[in-house]
Amino acid sequence: MGSISQLRRLRDVYAGGVVAWTLCLLLNVLQGEGSARQMVLLLGLLAVFLVLLLWSAWCLWDAGAHRGMDRPGRTANAHAEPS
Repeated sequence: MGSISQLRRLRDVYAGGVVAWTLCLLLNVLQGEGSARQMVLLLGLLAVFLVLLLWSAWCLWDAGAHRGMDRPGRTANAHAEPS
């Protein structure tokens, strides 16, 4: 269970990073005082945090799917319709 809570915390950190870099990027665009190098850096950081957010969300989803299969009485075809 500890690893899932760690993944949730990581996802929250990455989500916060996405929000922070998006706000920085928007402020940079609205103020118009930033250089092209600064814009590229902010876009790169935003892209990195977006990838990390997607990765952590996928890991959480995958961990939840595997945890559901480990319960007694559950099988991989638990939701399949009977034939």
